[in-house]
Amino acid sequence: MRFRLTIFLLLANIVLFFCIWSLERDKIDEPAPATSIIPFTTLEISGKGIDKPRILKLENNRWRIVSPIDWRANLFAVNRIRNQLEFLDRETSFSLDEISKHGHGLAEYGLDDPIFIFRYGNGEKMQTLKIGKSAPIGDRVYMLDENGRRVIVVNKEFVNGLIVDVERLRNQSVFDIPRFEVSAFSIRLPVGDLATQSKAAFRRIGLKREMGKWKFETPIVANADPQEVEAFLNEICQTSAKDFSVDSSDRTGFDISVLPASITLEGTNRRQVLLLGSPTKDGKRIYARLEDNPTVFTVDASVFKNLGSIQNTLREKSFLKFDINNVVGVDISRGGRGINLRKLKTGIWDVIGSSKDGGTLTASADVGLVNDLLMKLEKVRARQFVSDSTGGDKSRYGIGADSLKITLTQSDQTSITLSIGSVYKYGGARLMYASIDGSDAVYGISRELYEVADTNFLHYRSRILEILPEAARITSLAISDIQSGKVLFDIKSADGNFDNVIRKLPMRSAIAARHLLREVRLFTVKNYLDAPFADKGFNLPGEGEQQWLYAMDLSFELLGTGSTVAEQRRWYFTKRIGGTTQYGGTKKPDAVFELTQQNIEAIFELTQDASISRDISRPAPSAPGNL
Repeated sequence: MRFRLTIFLLLANIVLFFCIWSLERDKIDEPAPATSIIPFTTLEISGKGIDKPRILKLENNRWRIVSPIDWRANLFAVNRIRNQLEFLDRETSFSLDEISKHGHGLAEYGLDDPIFIFRYGNGEKMQTLKIGKSAPIGDRVYMLDENGRRVIVVNKEFVNGLIVDVERLRNQSVFDIPRFEVSAFSIRLPVGDLATQSKAAFRRIGLKREMGKWKFETPIVANADPQEVEAFLNEICQTSAKDFSVDSSDRTGFDISVLPASITLEGTNRRQVLLLGSPTKDGKRIYARLEDNPTVFTVDASVFKNLGSIQNTLREKSFLKFDINNVVGVDISRGGRGINLRKLKTGIWDVIGSSKDGGTLTASADVGLVNDLLMKLEKVRARQFVSDSTGGDKSRYGIGADSLKITLTQSDQTSITLSIGSVYKYGGARLMYASIDGSDAVYGISRELYEVADTNFLHYRSRILEILPEAARITSLAISDIQSGKVLFDIKSADGNFDNVIRKLPMRSAIAARHLLREVRLFTVKNYLDAPFADKGFNLPGEGEQQWLYAMDLSFELLGTGSTVAEQRRWYFTKRIGGTTQYGGTKKPDAVFELTQQNIEAIFELTQDASISRDISRPAPSAPGNL
């Protein structure tokens, strides 16, 4: 019984395998539809309205137009044609045998003399589609598939997808090296007028990317401006061919007797060279062609109009390299006079200069002015690259021992010195020659830095004249007339709180008093005058002797752990000159200065009554008369 079951199962498996084999053989023997897409490497489009056939070929895995021009094909357009062919077998069709059976001919469908002929294949074996006339019903067209011997009724959009004009078939880009792949490029420019020279001299400008940075290799070795290089390459790589219909009689500028200007891009194991010829008659475009392609076309002239200045445009404009956060010293000198700015360990700056008697002056520096100077130094840019070879003699640019020099010292004690020379005109601007010590290069920079780089000790002196300790408690503030000794204003407080005293003052006087009580804790000035302090006043060149009119005395106490120390400060003021000027001075520290506008207004409010004579009699106003 078991043996019979085994025999039955064996026979059943044999029958099953035979059925599967039969089905697979039928599937293999079934003929492929006439419209199935075969791998093709050639496309041909011809017809009544086409002067020259449009022929595309797949070469080195890239589609290329070989007629009517020699140019790279648009891969998107080729893929669209392929997609259209894949849908061909879904369209309504009928065989040629059916047409003959019913007494019809190809002429009825416009297929005996087709409008367009579309062929595709591998060059030897080609499929042919002929486009006839429009169908009477609907927006459809008759098409003959010669290989499948059938007439297909297709939508006009289908035909439009196949019969693409050459403008859409071609790739618009001139270069096919991707922007990110460009690792070097060069520009060859003629020197002189090519129209009048049979042989022209050329200059070459070459740049290369190393370690992520662009650098000039020729005609100089220098850093390039990364942003300018990126912008230039983006524009060049997006350059498109505008027009291929170039008349042979046109003067394209590709005469074999001279070499045209060129742009060379280098990528990964490949390079492309674009040759630039003459401008078109209207000057809006330039004739061009690729070095390995005889096809002449035009490109937009605006893209290449500044090639002559590209050496300056692409060069790194920032030539004064330093780390602003690590600067610990700035030395400024001009014509034998100079000052030194030094950063202390506490982070504040001192200014060091020379007195008229040859001594040394030291004071706290104005941090705002120092930072402003450093930021302007950091922003120094070359507006023009004047010269790269001076032979060490820069005197013709006004750069010498007496020119303005600014030396920056870093925390590692390395330093760099910038020299600024004469003023000159460049275009519509007035620039100044500048150079870095140890380099032959001369640049043109704006005048902004020259105007702020002062060698005057007082210019950089801190505008904060006096700072009271936090523990100081003010006990009194008084303003007196120096000539008469009369006290014009006086307030006192034993505990340092002046609220009760000030509350009794008129409103304007109270506001002025509160301002001065705040100001004496951090006394600031508008600027300093180059004059020594004297008890009676000082001499101001051009304005004569200025005498002190008022004295402001401050008394305060320093509260310590064991005792209280009383101290005083005194400031001297001249009369108010106009609305915005009043001078002041102190014996310690020795300083003569201009008051800030807020201090001028406050002092005037508390002293103005003293300038009005009490003896002036004023008649009572008379009653108004009858009109």
